[in-house]
Amino acid sequence: VSEAPQLRILHVDGDTFFASCEIAMDASLSGRPVWVGGGRKGDGIVIAANRLAKRFGIKTGTACFEAKRLCPHGVLAKPHYDDYRRISRNMFRVMERYTPTLLPASIDEGFLDLTAMERYVWRKPSAADYVNRLREEIERTVGVPVSAGLGGSMWAAKLATSAAKPGFCEIPPGREREFLRDRPLSELAGCGKQRERALAALGAHTFGDVARMPSILLRKRFGIWGQQLWLFARGEWTEPVEVEEKDRTTISSSTTLPVDEPDYDAGLIFLLSEAARLTGQLR
Repeated sequence: VSEAPQLRILHVDGDTFFASCEIAMDASLSGRPVWVGGGRKGDGIVIAANRLAKRFGIKTGTACFEAKRLCPHGVLAKPHYDDYRRISRNMFRVMERYTPTLLPASIDEGFLDLTAMERYVWRKPSAADYVNRLREEIERTVGVPVSAGLGGSMWAAKLATSAAKPGFCEIPPGREREFLRDRPLSELAGCGKQRERALAALGAHTFGDVARMPSILLRKRFGIWGQQLWLFARGEWTEPVEVEEKDRTTISSSTTLPVDEPDYDAGLIFLLSEAARLTGQLR
């Protein structure tokens, strides 16, 4: 009986996606520090900044007026969410051609199951060749750069992407424990500050610390997540990409007013408008 192929999961993530979209739509912004502003007028706080802007200390959450002080020659772009969604769809269409199983995780990131590709597809090209071809096609046809990470689970792939940015990083099969050993637990998506503090209280600050702990201790403190974390830290956690179709349980409709509206009756009119739009969706 032949052994089942080792899971190979690819995580693809847009680099500073909103800012990259603005540059893709306006070539004059290329090579300049660019940040996208949120709020009613698009000049509240920074919701995305490209790498050139980040060199000046501008990051998500920075006030736009502070960003301008830090980088006077930089460019503030107002958000264009419909365009971001359009560019996202184009990006995922490219990804679909490289895998039979694609799981979108957000507007700018997704997981691709590349298990058995080495046996049936790659042959001469390596994993790096295949993934970099995907990255190059997205940047060439869609206009936004992406980074990617390849590992044996979605957790590992996402961590590999973080280590790679900007670029590509592969965790070879059987080398995940070595890759994780000295990495801080704060890098794990879903860990959160509360879990991080609880793990620190047990003496665990890195994945290597977790791997040396008794699994029963983590299971007792964190339940099934603690058991999964222990297996992951030891390079023994596998997690296939599974696409599930779930029934929609909620719908919503919202509008941000251009200015604060103190009049109660005017507020009721806006509420009626949203209720009518919501009713239309139900129909």
